[in-house]
Parts: sequence; C-alpha cells; structure tokens
Amino acid sequence: MTLFGEVPFALDRLADEADYAVVGPTDGRTRIAHTNRFPHSAVCHIERDFGDGRLTGCTAFLISPTRLLTAAHCITSPIRQRLGLPNLAVRIRVTPGRASRDARPFGWQWAKQWRVNPPYRRRPSALHDVGLIDLERPFSPSPAFFRLWSPSRQDIERLRASRLLHISGYPADKPDGTQWEHSERLDRITERQLFYSVDTCPGHSGAPVWIHRQLGGAPFVIAVHTAGPRPHSGGAWGCRPGVPLAPAGLFNRGVRITPDLQRSILSGFGPGK
Repeated sequence: MTLFGEVPFALDRLADEADYAVVGPTDGRTRIAHTNRFPHSAVCHIERDFGDGRLTGCTAFLISPTRLLTAAHCITSPIRQRLGLPNLAVRIRVTPGRASRDARPFGWQWAKQWRVNPPYRRRPSALHDVGLIDLERPFSPSPAFFRLWSPSRQDIERLRASRLLHISGYPADKPDGTQWEHSERLDRITERQLFYSVDTCPGHSGAPVWIHRQLGGAPFVIAVHTAGPRPHSGGAWGCRPGVPLAPAGLFNRGVRITPDLQRSILSGFGPGK
C-alpha cells in the first residue's frame, strides 16, 4: 500500500527533474497580483492526471476562446512511456488567470480533448515539444486570448535589440496556484528554438513567450517555453532549497512559432486524442 502511494510521487519528481529550467544568476521573477487582467488572464494553470488520480501542474495559454497551447510533455510523459506506464493524461483541469490556491477569477473546467504535435508523437524531441488542449465551452467572463506571430529571423534580430521577452506561468517552487513572470533578453535564435535568460522553474513549461512589437502595443506569442539546460546535480538550477542559482551563460529555451508550426496549430494537429 505504501509502495503504491510512493511510486506516483517518485514519478512526479522524476518528471519534474526532466522538466528542468534555470533561475540565475539572480531570481528576477515577480508574482502577478492582477491575474484577471490580460495578458495574464489568458495564462492558464493546468493540472494533469496520468491515471493515478494525482493532479500535477503545468502551464498553458489560450489562443482562442476554446483552445490552448502548451508543451507536449505537459500532456504526455516520455519518462512514463520508457517505464512502460500510461503516459497520456486522462484528465486535465484548466484554470485561466489563477491567482492562488483558491482564487480562480474565471472558474475552471475539465478539458474536452488534447493532442501533441505529430512529429513529437512519432519521436519526442525538444524541437517539436508543443501540444494543444480543447475546451467544451468558452469561459465566462472571457479571459481573452493571445495572438500568435511567426516573425522572420530578421524581425527577431531587430526586436531583440529593443524589446524584452516575457514569460508568465505557474512554477512548482512557488505557492500553489500563483502566477509568476519575468522579462529578459533574447540570447540566441535557431531554426526551431529561441534561447533566453528569462527565469523559469519546472511548472513553467507550456507558458507563452511573448514580445511587444511596438512599445505599449499588444503582446504577440513567438514561442512556447519548454525547458532549460541540464540541471545541477541537486535538481533544476535555483528551483529547490540547497540548489544554487545558475551561473551566467546558461539559458532556457522555447519552441519557435514558425510559419509551418503556426499553420499546423491552426489546423488543430489533425484528429483528437
């Protein structure tokens, strides 16, 4: 009986370590007080049940009244798959703009269906770590939703000289259900990923990476936050007591919204789960 209870917990910890991210060389994250205001209202706390009844957290964000974007590994677990265990979430609870354990300004609902990027389904890869979640109905009142943008490399190079990247989500090292944001510079661009020094911890995966094309303008999501560098031997850098903050030169990363990925997202990745 004890073993049955400990195995899911151990798996959750193992999954968290795989969902590594980095805080450092200082922790610049700030708690969002007014989560009922856009864009933070469109950032959602999602809680997944992988079949053992436990609900574990991740982040997603609304891209329409009834559709969310997240990281693929938030809804399917490669670690569970390697161990021969159920690896697809059987339930997902969605709470937009959650402010604390009990503060849910828009309520919550169970997701209708979910699916992962087809290339990730065939072979899990950091380059394709994106998933979709569909709702039965819109939230009322509406939390609003993000617009996606697939900027060219030239657009990104131009903007990174004058704009910061923003990431807001639900890190597991902070009080349950609280939303935290940090803004920092973009460091490096590859064909399918962005690398940045924005502070995140496990639980932030699936969060929107947004930028303002014009000063004071609307936020546009240009990537989905997914992970960071290999963790410290004690766990994700700066995300657990006793684990040091990351040294300079380590970066988090997200999957770029490229034109082909944006088309695939808008098409819904094909059949449901």
